Amino acid sequence: MTMPWLRGLGLVVAVVVAATVSANPAQAEPGVTPGMKVEAINSACTAGFAAQGNDGSYYLMTSGHCDPHNGSVWSYGNHVQLGRITVSEHDGDARDAAIIMLDPRLGPPRGDIGGRYFVRDVLSATQIQRGMPFCKIGAVTGETCGAVKDVQGDVVEASVFSLNGDSGSPGYVKNPDGTVSAVGLLTSSPDGDDYTTYFSLVNPLLSKWGLRILP
Repeated sequence: MTMPWLRGLGLVVAVVVAATVSANPAQAEPGVTPGMKVEAINSACTAGFAAQGNDGSYYLMTSGHCDPHNGSVWSYGNHVQLGRITVSEHDGDARDAAIIMLDPRLGPPRGDIGGRYFVRDVLSATQIQRGMPFCKIGAVTGETCGAVKDVQGDVVEASVFSLNGDSGSPGYVKNPDGTVSAVGLLTSSPDGDDYTTYFSLVNPLLSKWGLRILP
């Protein structure tokens, strides 16, 4: 069994070393959208789907192994603060997700992936079939596409290219009307194989964490 490469910033461990970013006031800056780079000191991942909680707060999803578990403030762009991870889970590829609660001063994030694709719905494991075309947008490699290779439990294996720093990327299926169906968050790849990538399903997280994905 080969060890998977977690798609954080050049790291293959479950915990990413991070520290609090320098304090900067929230300010308007374009690009708070799924697929952008999010970072803390010494760590960087990709923002997954944007969501709103039952409490009215807004969130960005990412991979659980990106969570340093030290209350670090995450930022984007020119060190604009996003907020802190409030909930995360990580157990191999099966459970690998986290949510960053956004500073209310930022306002609602954009739900469209990479500023291109509106999210129509969210697919469950039973709706995902082998051979189905599949894509992701990552902060490092951008949009890459392939096909679903397998679905095991809450993990989708796809023939999609990714590199370190793409952890958390939104994985989706394109629809004929130009929208996409949300599937999962990029977690890792087999050691030595950048063209096979695993995604942890987001559907089970919505009711569990009280979220709805923004269109």
